[in-house]
Amino acid sequence: MRVAFKQVDVFTDAPFLGNPVAVILDAAALTTEEMGRIAAWTNLSETTFVLPSERADYRLRIFTPRGELPFAGHPTVGSAHAVLEAGLVTPRDGALTQECLAGLIPLRVAAGRIVATAPTPKVVRETAPAPEAVAAWLRAPLAEGPAPLAIDVGPVWLVAQVASPDALAGARPNLAAIEAASHEHALSGVTAFAIERAPHAEARLRVRSFAPAAGVPEDPVCGSGNASVGAYLGATGLLARTGASYVASQGRELGRDGRVAVEVRGRKVAIGGSAVTVIDGSIRLR
Repeated sequence: MRVAFKQVDVFTDAPFLGNPVAVILDAAALTTEEMGRIAAWTNLSETTFVLPSERADYRLRIFTPRGELPFAGHPTVGSAHAVLEAGLVTPRDGALTQECLAGLIPLRVAAGRIVATAPTPKVVRETAPAPEAVAAWLRAPLAEGPAPLAIDVGPVWLVAQVASPDALAGARPNLAAIEAASHEHALSGVTAFAIERAPHAEARLRVRSFAPAAGVPEDPVCGSGNASVGAYLGATGLLARTGASYVASQGRELGRDGRVAVEVRGRKVAIGGSAVTVIDGSIRLR
């Protein structure tokens, strides 16, 4: 048995940058156990499985090497790219709808970019772990100002602002401590960001995301993490420093430099970018 397969680099228009996602295009015959085994085998941060939907253009199941996610940003953008390229769906006035465990996700397709509206973010705890503890996990100083917050966009990210882009780039996190804290506080991981000091920088934010509890020590370019940062900026008043629409840079520390366009409109956050297919073929299952 073979299934159609693409591997797509997301949040980049050049191969071997951004964040790779494996996309299984005809997953209707697969069991949940088989999906989990394939995701563990690809060993990417996420692998997705495209299924028919009665509510949307298609249904997507999203797996890390250790389990299933309700929503994830780069798998959503990359899978939309893959199904469009394969001719499985056709946008209507530039719009698509994806069904996943988090519900229906609206997507826009325009000018080579796919933009996904994340599930409405929620601050799940007004009192997150102490800033001193988060700084120790990250091994980086936090910025003065709003404390870290746990933001739920399907995955639950603890979002923290680091003192500077250089401090964030130089951070060597204690992954064992982040994994233990993720289990203790029901977190997907920690997403840290720093605001560029130059007001006209091409990327206003630098971002890094760590999810060792999901089998992902550092996610190269994380859509849900960036959506959580956008929600954090809106909740804390920091959005005045970046603007409601901005570009974030992520992945340079891993040699996977990517760009995420973020739009914050009230309680809604959209994330988007380009994608490019690097592998196109099939997987033999048995």
